[in-house]
Amino acid sequence: ITYKVNSRDTLVGHVAGWIKDLALCMDSIDVVCLAANTTEIRDNVRVHSLGKDHGRRKIARWINFYQTVWRLRENTDVVFCQFSPEYVLAIAPMARLLGWPIILWYTHRYVGWKLRLATRLADRIVTASPESFRISTDKMRVIGHGINTEQFIPSDSTGGEHPVILAVGRVSPIKNYELLIDALDIVVHQYGCKNLILRIVGGDEGNAPHNYMKHLNQRINRAGLTDVITLVGPVPHDQIVREYQHATINVNLCPTGGMDKAVLEGMAVGVPTLVRNQAFAAMMGTVADLLIIPSDNPQSIASHLLNLLNMSQKDRQRLGVTLRQIVTTNHDQKLLIKRLDAVVRESAAQ
Repeated sequence: ITYKVNSRDTLVGHVAGWIKDLALCMDSIDVVCLAANTTEIRDNVRVHSLGKDHGRRKIARWINFYQTVWRLRENTDVVFCQFSPEYVLAIAPMARLLGWPIILWYTHRYVGWKLRLATRLADRIVTASPESFRISTDKMRVIGHGINTEQFIPSDSTGGEHPVILAVGRVSPIKNYELLIDALDIVVHQYGCKNLILRIVGGDEGNAPHNYMKHLNQRINRAGLTDVITLVGPVPHDQIVREYQHATINVNLCPTGGMDKAVLEGMAVGVPTLVRNQAFAAMMGTVADLLIIPSDNPQSIASHLLNLLNMSQKDRQRLGVTLRQIVTTNHDQKLLIKRLDAVVRESAAQ
């Protein structure tokens, strides 16, 4: 059970790749989702869209959900709920009736009553890192993230005329783009680095405050950075690798919590990646001091940006090799699927 199956989707395009690889381990997979565009799914996968993409109302989707799941009752061994605890709450009564174990994938810093209840109802919780699931439970299994390192690969190009700073993620306050704009103001106007570009790639997915995009544009205008910063908007998942490949630095200013896949994607492409999220500290090892920003002070962020901008191209490439190795070793998609497959079989056997 997942939100959407569409390899081009800007938020969850990677899900289609996970399903394709997981299908290699299973006799069959039935995917129940709110919306779908299934042009690249394997023969042993059936996708059941609840019709949000065709304008079906919420009550109709709920009815369709239970009708669909009931039809699948004879051929299901395990239920895997991806992203939302609400999926666990929805399926739990039928899962208990039919004896299906429930596995929940959750990677977010937020903990609410729905997640607490879902944790009680689920048989296993899988997550990307210990910091990505903030409820103490012996049900939790840390299995890493799943980055397609065959898709997210470094470029042979040495870059363009100007350094490019990249920030990828939905336009939302949790991404702290205001901090990034303020830090760039310091880099440009205090330190005179005028020949650079910041590209903020992502769209408003409907959960940002009213006029939030307008708010960011006004902040950019007040800082005199309209020629430096571009709010690019959403880019399809199957095209986003090009943004990373043309970037000099990748920046993600989310607070400590779930491992943002945009950080790992940038690292997989070999882009020096700055983060505030302390969940990456242990993984980054000897380069953590260079890449993890210890505070939300714009001056500190600017200082870290300058350190990377002032590195030679050769040193940045060497750093990029280290970062890609971290992802391929710990967060490769095939490795995630292998670990998930083990949890599925463990749950089914009990």
